Amino acid sequence: MLLLISIFKWVLYSTALASILSLIILLFKLLLKDKLGVRWHYAIWLILIIRLLMPYGLQSSLSIFNIINFKNTTITQVPYTITYKAIKIFHNKESNPTVAPNLVKSNLQANTSDADQIPIYLQLISCLWLLVVIIIASYTIVMTMKLKCKFKKGHVCNNKKVLLLLLQCKNKLNIKSNIRIINTNEIKSPCIYGFIKPKLLLPIGTYNFLNKNELEFIILHELAHVKRLDIIVSCISGVLQIIHWFNPIIWYSFYKMSNDKELACDALALSHVNCENYINYGKTIIKLLESYKKTPQFYGMSYIINNKSQIKRRITMISLFKKNSYKWSIIPIVTLTLLGGIMLTNAKNKPVLADNKNNQTTKAITNLNNDSKTNIERYNISNGLKFTGYALIIKDPTKIKVGYSNKLGKQGELTSNIAQDNGAIAAINAGGFTDPDKNFFPSGVIMHDGKIIYNDLKENTIKKDMVAFNGTGKLLVGSYSLNELNKLNITEAISFGPALIVNGKPTITKGDGSWGIAPRTAIGQKKDGSVILLTIDGRSTKSIGATLREVQNILLDYGAVNASNLDGGSSSTMYYNGKVINNPCDISGERKVASTFMVLP
Repeated sequence: MLLLISIFKWVLYSTALASILSLIILLFKLLLKDKLGVRWHYAIWLILIIRLLMPYGLQSSLSIFNIINFKNTTITQVPYTITYKAIKIFHNKESNPTVAPNLVKSNLQANTSDADQIPIYLQLISCLWLLVVIIIASYTIVMTMKLKCKFKKGHVCNNKKVLLLLLQCKNKLNIKSNIRIINTNEIKSPCIYGFIKPKLLLPIGTYNFLNKNELEFIILHELAHVKRLDIIVSCISGVLQIIHWFNPIIWYSFYKMSNDKELACDALALSHVNCENYINYGKTIIKLLESYKKTPQFYGMSYIINNKSQIKRRITMISLFKKNSYKWSIIPIVTLTLLGGIMLTNAKNKPVLADNKNNQTTKAITNLNNDSKTNIERYNISNGLKFTGYALIIKDPTKIKVGYSNKLGKQGELTSNIAQDNGAIAAINAGGFTDPDKNFFPSGVIMHDGKIIYNDLKENTIKKDMVAFNGTGKLLVGSYSLNELNKLNITEAISFGPALIVNGKPTITKGDGSWGIAPRTAIGQKKDGSVILLTIDGRSTKSIGATLREVQNILLDYGAVNASNLDGGSSSTMYYNGKVINNPCDISGERKVASTFMVLP
């Protein structure tokens, strides 16, 4: 059920974005109707298909979503705007863990390590959506297979004149595919069928009804679909229509796209016809219209006449056609590039200052952090459909210690095992490691209780990204050498980075941090000394992952003044209260690591 809900939410997110893009595309087409060629009018719809297929768009200052935002809805476009759900838990040495007495109950549940409670209406709607998708998809597949079986009963054309004409048309369009002509009574209008082994389907009697030139026009038009890969695009758009069956805007957009596709094919066919034959090409379309009868249409098929309503527009385009109108020019190329940059990207992250009193997310955290009795606060983090994560806030920074594998240099250990061996309340994975032959050699330095447990630096003056605590529990992040760590009275340290926040200022102010989207682990410290342990799940349909900048902004929202990235990816693990509470993405589950940050009682 969780997987279904996650997929359905992604569909809702995708359909909302696509609806906005559809309206923008329709507006552009209306404004530039007579300024750009028919090829451009069809190509712009490909942006919509790409957007629907993309699980996540790159961030850009050009994105239309910098000014369009889904505020106060369950669909969140701005990546750093987080919906926080909190469970506060405190630990006493003499007692078992207890839920804080002033916990705001509402929809928050005590048992959310696996999933939050899902509203029944969302479950029902998700099931209804999936049921309709299955019904439509099943019907489409069954009817397509039935039609395919009927086509097999058709007669393969062996008319040498027609086959020669087909070969000549293929040469004009530089098509190498082996295309057969099938004569059948199952269709009433010429069409091309299939994209792996395309077949040109002609109604029986076509050769008696049309002359050689008219037949050439039809063959050129249908081969234009093969040349332009329209059948593949049609199948993809068909699948997307089924998935978004509830969205009339998407259906209308694909209807307009289909009409523009025929215009583009007419233009390609006309570009290989002598100028004096343009009128005859149009007359051929009208001639076919006279005997037109509605024929079942399925994905993977493209008729020369889809519907009568668009014939006037096609005839107008044919009458005004010029040879160079099908060719690309610099204006449509630049236009499509700009539109792609605007529509296929997401809003750019904006740095959130730690002392920003007007930030709504920070206010929400402040309201939740009002129980002075708790030693550990737990937060479930959700960023709409992009990622989920978990945060622990540790009030006493001196409780944070470095843990490490008992078989360091030979093999790693699970984060949970390292925590249990040391009697820790909580733990996250920490430093990186190399594992040639599965030896799990740590990368850089590991310090515990002021002692160097591991060191692969050749000299004590070599600087490396460090995450360290001194004797008073102050977190230091950034580039340090061993000599500097010793002077600063460092007791716990591992090597990793980069630093995300230094003295209240974010280090990533441009771009997303250049590490891509992935599961993340991070650590930070607030001004009052509280330590923030953070993990973000990734590489799944429920949670794609986060960029370094998004992690940085989450930590800023929590009030971190110093913070650093830790080893992420398959290693990202958070252990709390006797179990792993996040969802590690490694195929085997929790992954062995070399070191951890632990919270001791």
